Amino acid sequence: MFKSVSYVIKENFTNLYRIYSIAKYELLADMRDSKLGIFWNFASPAIQVFTYWLVFGIAWGRNAVEYRGITVSYLPWLVVGFACWWYIRPCITDGCSAVFSKTNVITKMKFPVSVLPATICLKELFNHFTMLIITFVTLFLCGYYPNVYWLWIIYYMFCAFMLGESITLVLSVLTMLWRDVRKFIASIMRMLMYFSPILWNCHFKSHVPFHSILNKLVKANPVYYVIQGYREAIFYQRTPLNHPAITLYFWCLVGGIFVIGCILMYKFKKKFIDMI
Repeated sequence: MFKSVSYVIKENFTNLYRIYSIAKYELLADMRDSKLGIFWNFASPAIQVFTYWLVFGIAWGRNAVEYRGITVSYLPWLVVGFACWWYIRPCITDGCSAVFSKTNVITKMKFPVSVLPATICLKELFNHFTMLIITFVTLFLCGYYPNVYWLWIIYYMFCAFMLGESITLVLSVLTMLWRDVRKFIASIMRMLMYFSPILWNCHFKSHVPFHSILNKLVKANPVYYVIQGYREAIFYQRTPLNHPAITLYFWCLVGGIFVIGCILMYKFKKKFIDMI
């Protein structure tokens, strides 16, 4: 176990510039595929947020969300949660093909395969920054202004990166073993979106059947920690020190997934060519 973990960590740190170069190249390649280029990095998430706001905020009448005695307007509350999801979702879905999409490279040269999941997460980090610009503009227009607690966004951004990196390490190898993994994950991610606190407050009230079990299930979802963390830093002025138990749970879970990913990557590193 320690050998596989040290192998993956060492290979990633010794190829930091390569990771950056691949992520940059793929990002620019996506922009070159359309005439408007970077415009869609802003327009696509903005259109989706606007759609969800119309459906859930206007049509369903969700005007405000109350949590710990603080009421937040639905639009800024939604935008903050969607900003996290806009980063985590493509890291996982595209991460399934992190190795498979580079088979033409790994078959022709000696290539550090374990760096490929990190290139996906780094590439999507740029899209996350564009979504954060939309988020901050929305917050300013709604009357929310920066304070010292907003610095915790950097910490939760790192949490999101490590969560995506860990899951991608596992899924990229499993996809090489079973191609159906990609379709399965794509379907699961659609369901996971509604089991995460993105569109509504997942702190179920006592009048909801099995509310205590549902609350525990939602909090067991590691995406909950990241999304709720963003909102707590921005709206509720709370830090990870206010909930050490769930923080410990999150990092233990991410650490466990990362170790499993390292073991799989180390075990099959010489067999990927045979899996093509």
